[in-house]
Formats: sequence, C-alpha cells, structure tokens
Amino acid sequence: MLQQLDHLPPGFMTASARELHRVLPGPTLIHLPGDAPEPLFVSILLHGNEDVGLLALQSVLASHGARRLPRALSIFVGNVEAARAGVRRLDDQPDFNRIWSASPPATPFEHMAAAVVEVMRQRTVFATLDLHNNSGRNPLYSCLSSIDSRQLRLARLFSPLAVLIESQASLGAAFAAFSPSISCECGEIGSAQGVFRAAALIEKCLRATSEIFEAGEGEPLDIFQAFAMLKVRDALTISSDGAEGGDVRLVPDIESLNFCALQAGHVIATTAAHLDIEPLQALRLDGRPIEGLLLREGTRLSLAQPAVAAMLTRDLRAIRQDCLGYLMRRVRVPRSEQLSPDPCSPS
Repeated sequence: MLQQLDHLPPGFMTASARELHRVLPGPTLIHLPGDAPEPLFVSILLHGNEDVGLLALQSVLASHGARRLPRALSIFVGNVEAARAGVRRLDDQPDFNRIWSASPPATPFEHMAAAVVEVMRQRTVFATLDLHNNSGRNPLYSCLSSIDSRQLRLARLFSPLAVLIESQASLGAAFAAFSPSISCECGEIGSAQGVFRAAALIEKCLRATSEIFEAGEGEPLDIFQAFAMLKVRDALTISSDGAEGGDVRLVPDIESLNFCALQAGHVIATTAAHLDIEPLQALRLDGRPIEGLLLREGTRLSLAQPAVAAMLTRDLRAIRQDCLGYLMRRVRVPRSEQLSPDPCSPS
C-alpha cells in the first residue's frame, strides 16, 4: 500500500489535491535531501478534502526552486483516493488519522501506518507537522498529545492556541513518541491565511536548529484539553440549517460557538418531538459514555455544565464520519514549563 520515493514526482508541484492521483497511485512517503540530515516530517491529506498541507508545501518548495533545502524533508501524502473524490474519506475506508495505534497492526491501513512510523523513527525525525483543515469555523490552533515542553515550543511557532487531545490513535500522537510533534488545524478549506501560516511554519522548521526546543520567548500558549466528543446517533437525520425536517436540528450559528466559553444550559440543538432515544451522545475520547453532561428538556438539547466548544461543524458528512465537535476545559501549565526563564527578570 505504501510507496517511497527519493524525489518529487513530475507533476507534484502543480497538481491540485483532486488531481494528485495522476501523480501518485496511493499513500506515498517522499524523502528529499537537505543540509541538516535529520528530516522535518510533514504529513498532508490524511483527510482527502483538506488540501492546506499540499498547497503550503508547494509554496515552500517553489520558493527554494532548484536549491538544496536547509534541512532534509520527508513528506507523507495520505488519502489520495479520497482527495480524488474531494471527500474526507471514502465510505469503505477508515479515517486515516485513526490508524496510528501503538497496538500491533491488524489491517492493511494500520500496517501502512506502522511502516511509515518505523521508517521515520530510523531517520531520526527533527520535528513532525501534521497539517489539516477544519470542517467548521475555528481559529488556527495546534493539537497536542501531551504537554511535553518540546511540543509546547513547537506549537508556539504556529499559534497561541493549542488543544490537548489524548487517547486517540492519531499520527501526531504516534510521532510524539520520538519527535516533537503537533497537528496544525489551519482553518476552513480554502483559507488563504491557513496556507500562509502553514507554509511559514514549514519554512521556520526547515531553517531551525534544535535550539528552538530548548529556549522560548514571548507569550505562553493558551491550552485547552478536550474531554468529550459529541456524536449524533447514526439512525437519526440531521438538519444543519435551522430547518424543521431533521430528527436533530443544530442551532444555525453552531460554528460561531467554537472556542467560546459556554455556560450550563446553553442550547446546541433541538429535536423532533417524537424521539424515543437520546439523540446526542457525549463520549470520552476512548469511546466510553459520559453521563449527565447533556440535558434534554422537551425538544431542547443543552449543556449540563460549563465547557469550551471546539470543532463544532455543520458539515453533515464530517459529523457522520467523525463527530459533531468537542468540549474542552482550560489547562493551566506553569509559564516556566512553556518558556525558558527571562534572564532580565528579578530572581
């Protein structure tokens, strides 16, 4: 399932995500040389419709032209088949960002993921950037699998916002075992700002030395921890435009709630009056249910406790294939763990 190349294939620099199948037959690991041998690892198109990583890499590589890169670069191009169709994943595929478990691989997709991890572990990765778009309106932020100081300092190069997401078999978590690793959420598909910021981060990492993980300046990160995933029951229909037709009717401005502090009682959806099952589930990130987090009063679905929302979306396909969104709490990390001490400050 996995092919490896030591060069950019013809057509890579000009292909759109939907055209990339003409250049690459499937998941591909591309290794490019650079002055510093420890490679920057960049993952793109784990979700086929999220093209920010491809566009950012094309921009960075075009700026270097034929010149040798300042650091070796390894690129993993993920779900080429889904990219051809312009969707997150095909119906018969797993989510390409949920196949990176530490358990022994059991499927062809998991074997492919394990092979990528092992190849890159042997190459002594300098840093890992997993580039994504959001399916709903969100600010740019990083996803972390831990609050390791090197991850925090890498995240600060991208955005002052970070989300800690534990207990998921994601690429970012798998690579964090042996390199500083973040997943970058670069805004909605088509966001020029997201492409610009992702390209700037790639360029910074290509030119950086290990000192970026040993020192820090500026403001610390604003960190949130995801503790609940919201899932709509599979058997129910969903309305995302305020219409009365669906079993579950999302509030029309639901995406505007992302990264907002919501109070207990905040309504996130309404339901048809006849439903005899709980329409919305709150799950821990390992899939176990959370009781008492959501309230159902008549046709109103609301929060039973305060929380900060993230990744709430009106995209019905994303809701079906992944989730409606997440609930988070703020994480307090001492400034000294995020930044090196200011030598000018009094002791």
